[in-house]
Formats: sequence, structure tokens, C-alpha cells
Amino acid sequence: MSDSNTTQTKEGFFEVTEADYQEQLAAGIEDEFILKPGRYKFFRGRHPNFKPSDLEPRNTRVNFTLPLALDVFKYFERRAADLRLDSYTTLINDTLRAAMERELADQASAQLLADDGFIKAVAAQVRALNATGRKRKRAAKSKPTARRTTVRSKTVTKPKAKTA
Repeated sequence: MSDSNTTQTKEGFFEVTEADYQEQLAAGIEDEFILKPGRYKFFRGRHPNFKPSDLEPRNTRVNFTLPLALDVFKYFERRAADLRLDSYTTLINDTLRAAMERELADQASAQLLADDGFIKAVAAQVRALNATGRKRKRAAKSKPTARRTTVRSKTVTKPKAKTA
């Protein structure tokens, strides 16, 4: 019985040229993930064709055991069900990533605010914007006008005096 999607295990050789190596470096793949030029022996049918994005840590999953408090676990499980997510692990991962990115952004902001060169550059930009005619237009002064007041008068009819 043979499945058409599987390949038989074969022994072979794979050669990486200097040009292949330089091409992968130019494509943005980190050096630690690239085979160095040379000849390599392999035992499988095909080598997957990786894209640089496949090798980023963000796209790499690691399995490990993490003891969570039951109430925390139940929260994420219930929240994932409410959001109709396939897995609560995705929700946990996204929540941890948001916390991580928020912390990194806070650190970057703190570094920028501590950088005198950055503050001076922002101040120069503000001065340049103000100097290029972005000044406020003031309302023209006008002469005061007389106020008109209208008073509504009620017509009151007095009863006629009796004549004797």
C-alpha cells in the first residue's frame, strides 16, 4: 500500500554553492539558519522550501509545560469560546505578545524621551512648522453694535366705566 503524498527514504547528497549561500543571505535569512557552502548528505526525499518569514521567532512554536492557576486557565478557555477561537492557547499567546510589545514600546518611548538629540529635533520641527505660516488667525476687531431689545407688549383691555 503506497500513499502518493509520501516519499521513500533515500540517501542522497545536497550541495550548497557559494552563490546559493550569498543569495539566501541577500534574501534576509539569518546566517545561523543557512547551510554553509559545501556538500551535505541527506536521508529524506525532499527538503522544504522555506521562506525567510518561516524562520522568524514570531512564527516558531515551542511546546512546553506551564502550570497555570485554574482560574486563569478557565478565564482564557471561556474567553476563547466567547470569541469563537479554535484554541485558548492562541488567545494566551496573543495576550502575552501584547504585554511584551507594550513593554518594548514603553522602553523605546523612555529611551526617546531620555535622548536630548531627539527632543531637540522635535523642538526644531515644531519651530519650523510654526514659522511656515501655520500661525493662528485672529478674528478682526469689529465695532460694537447697539443691542436691540424687543419688548413684547400685552394689550390689556380695561372694562368700560358704567355710566349713570
